[in-house]
Amino acid sequence: MRTNILNVICAGIFFGLFIIGMVFAEEMKWLVSVGILGLSGFIFFIYRIVSLLKTKRT
Repeated sequence: MRTNILNVICAGIFFGLFIIGMVFAEEMKWLVSVGILGLSGFIFFIYRIVSLLKTKRT
């Protein structure tokens, strides 16, 4: 249970990085990299959440 909560929190943080990176990318070009990193982290943690839920059901 605790692992799921931490995964959801981390996914939220990385999604926030993605949003910040994409919204402010026009002002500061390096934020595009932050957005890409945020999207990658978000995908990774969503994959972990789905994998954990899938193994618990079987």
